[in-house]
Amino acid sequence: MSSPRLPGSFWRLWWAGAVSNLGDGVLLAALPLGAASVSGSRFSVALVSAFVGLPWLLFALPVGAMLDRSDRRKVMVRADTIRAALVTVVAIAAATGHLSIWMLWLLAFGLGTGEVCFDSASQAVLPAVVPAEALGRANGLRQAAEIAGNTFLGVPLGGVLFAVAVWLPFGVDAASFAFAAAMVATIPRRSDATITPSAASSTPPSWRTDIAHGFRSLWQRPVLRRLVVALSLLNLAFAMSESTFVLFSRDELHVTGRGFGALLAVVGVGSIAASIVGGWLVDRIGRRFAMVAATVLPVLSMTAVGLAPVTWWVVLMVTLQAAMVTVWSVIAVTLRQQLVPEHEFGRVNAVFRWCSWGAMPLGAALGGVVAAGLGLRAPWFAAAAVVLVAVPVVVLGLRTDDLTPR
Repeated sequence: MSSPRLPGSFWRLWWAGAVSNLGDGVLLAALPLGAASVSGSRFSVALVSAFVGLPWLLFALPVGAMLDRSDRRKVMVRADTIRAALVTVVAIAAATGHLSIWMLWLLAFGLGTGEVCFDSASQAVLPAVVPAEALGRANGLRQAAEIAGNTFLGVPLGGVLFAVAVWLPFGVDAASFAFAAAMVATIPRRSDATITPSAASSTPPSWRTDIAHGFRSLWQRPVLRRLVVALSLLNLAFAMSESTFVLFSRDELHVTGRGFGALLAVVGVGSIAASIVGGWLVDRIGRRFAMVAATVLPVLSMTAVGLAPVTWWVVLMVTLQAAMVTVWSVIAVTLRQQLVPEHEFGRVNAVFRWCSWGAMPLGAALGGVVAAGLGLRAPWFAAAAVVLVAVPVVVLGLRTDDLTPR
């Protein structure tokens, strides 16, 4: 039987996400490079990464509840319109020589807030514009566009554009957000009946009750409880090492701005490869063994980077680390889908992401403190120690039967 044809509304949504992710990839290189160019403070540079992730900690829960009572298409359009305006202001500041580190902090926070709204609304809209039997294919296409835009295309492009002119990557990103907003706005009005929640969910707000239910439901499932603890520790550690990676690359590896974009793109190969073969690999070696390996190996790779800051070696170790992150994500998402009933998946998933993603800005700030006080290699050793704490949570707390729900 052939796969059902994906409707035009999906492709508008796909193009919006693809171009928006390309812009995100451009800024993934340009933001830290811009921060390093205007500030000599390691902590100040690390704060850029912290501000990008902070909105997940502050807004993920209320935004998730709000989306059940809002026109999700309008939420996406407004989020990317505001993001386009913010980046335009920073592009003008950079072009006129008035770029300051505080502008990049505000921009990072604004972009992160928009990401919470846009990405959450996009996930909620997808089932409304795609037939149920085509959701797997649609999600696969969206993930492929996200990884390609953020790694292979956006990041090296951001490094090249920054080398040409500091303002250029910001201008390109502003255009990408404007295009994404326009594409979402063209989704036909006839889809609004499904994109906008029903009147039943527009009754007096009870998002506090919804959030409390999500916390209770997650806590009552021991497997998810241990998963979220382990993943929060892992994300905390990864953010610690990533927040000052641009300075580590410049001062320890002696990589230029253009080379930094290329370096991040090469690291992205690990995520791409793991996303392609991750499911197959997990099926072959088993979930528990895969999770143990994906927890232990980053301890070794982070320690190795701190001990031997040589470019080819760092690329190899960080690529391995990126692959393990993807394997972890594949298993964690699949388990949530299998263990949580559909009618409460949104609330539980919001709590899970709030805990695990919310750890990232804390880790980024902590990485900046460690780098400022102990040097640029120190965050890698500190991150390895944090991941080491997660190892017994996985090894002792997750059994094979727990990871194989029936």
